[in-house]
Amino acid sequence: MRFIIWDTTLFVLAIMFFMCEILMMKHILSELKKLFKHLAMLATHTVGILKCLLIITHQKDLAKIKSMLQDEHLIYESCNNCINLPTAAKSFSNKICLTTYFLYIMVGTTAHLSALRKLNAAVQENQFGGNVTCYDFLPYLFVIPFDSESTNGCKNALITMDFGLCIFAGYIASHDAMLYSTIICLRTNLDVLSKATRNMRGRIMQKLNLPKDFETTRDDSFPELENELYSELKVCNRNLELLLSACQCIEEVFSYTILAQTITSLLVIASCMFASSLMAYTDPELYSLVEYAIASVFQLLMVCHFGNSIIVAGETCRYSLYETDWHSSSKRFKQGLLIMMYRMERPLYLTIGKFSPLTLQTFVAVMKGSFSYATVFKTVE
Repeated sequence: MRFIIWDTTLFVLAIMFFMCEILMMKHILSELKKLFKHLAMLATHTVGILKCLLIITHQKDLAKIKSMLQDEHLIYESCNNCINLPTAAKSFSNKICLTTYFLYIMVGTTAHLSALRKLNAAVQENQFGGNVTCYDFLPYLFVIPFDSESTNGCKNALITMDFGLCIFAGYIASHDAMLYSTIICLRTNLDVLSKATRNMRGRIMQKLNLPKDFETTRDDSFPELENELYSELKVCNRNLELLLSACQCIEEVFSYTILAQTITSLLVIASCMFASSLMAYTDPELYSLVEYAIASVFQLLMVCHFGNSIIVAGETCRYSLYETDWHSSSKRFKQGLLIMMYRMERPLYLTIGKFSPLTLQTFVAVMKGSFSYATVFKTVE
C-alpha cells in the first residue's frame, strides 16, 4: 500500500509537470526549432504517463508473468549445458537495466549542464535580465512556479526542471527495464527448452546409468527408457505451453506502450536531427540534443532487438524438435513430438500495438522515417 501511495504521488507530480509543458507551448509557436524540440519532449512525457499508468494498473499481470517465467518446472534434470544460460542472461539483463537508467537520467543532466553553461555566459556578459529571461535558457520549457528573474532563481528553476525530468526518466526507465528483463527471461527459457529437448535422450540415458554407446532400434523393447523419454517429453511440452502463454501475456501488457514508444521515437529522433542541424557546433545545447537522440535510439533499438530475439528463439526451439533423436522412439513419443512441431509452425513474436511484428526491420523503418521527416522539417524551415 505504501508503494502504491508513493507511485501515485510521483504520478501526480509528473502530471503537473506535463500540464506545465502544455501551457508553455503557446510561447514557442513563433520559433520552429523550439516547437519541434518541445513537441518531442511533450510526446516523451505523454508516453511516460502511459508507462507509469501501466506499471500501476498492471501489477497483478506483471506478477503473473514473473510467476510463469520463474516456474520451478522450467528447471531440467541433468541438463548440464543449460546451467550457465540463466546466469549469463541475468548478468546481461542487469547491465542493460543500468545502462537504461544511466542514459535516461543523462537526458536531464546534459540539458541542465548545457543550460547552466549558457546562463553563466549570459551573466558574465551582462545579458541576463530585461528582455532576456530564464525561459530563454531552459532546454525544456515549463511554467516556473516562482520568481526566476535573478540568477539564483533561474538556477532553482533548472533544479525544478531536473526534478520533473527525473520523475519521468525513472518511470520510463523502470517500464523499459522491466520489459527488457521480461523478454530476456522468456528468451532464455526458450533457449533452455531448446537445449533440453535436443539433448533429451542423452539426459535420460545418463539418468538411467546407460552406457554412452547404448543403441537400440526400438525404444519399446526397453520400457523403462521409453517411459522416461515420454515423461520428459510431456514436461517439455508443458513448459512450451507455459512459455507460449507467458509470451501472450507480455504481448497483452506491453503491446500498446510499444506502439506509443515507436511513434514517439520517430518524432523525437526526427526533431532532434532537425533542431541540431540549425545549431552551431559550439552551442552547448547541441550536446544535450545529441544525448536525447542517443537515448531515444537506444530505447527503440533495445525494444526491437529483444522483440527480434523472441522470433529467433522460437525458430531455434522449433528446429530443436527436429533434431531430437526420435528415430527409435515409440509411437506415442512421435505423436507428442508432432503435436509440438505443429504448434511451433506458427511464428512466435511480439507485436507493435497488434499491428505488426516487433523486429529489427521496425528499427530500420523508424530510422529511415526519422531522416525523411527531418528533411521535410528542414525544407519547411
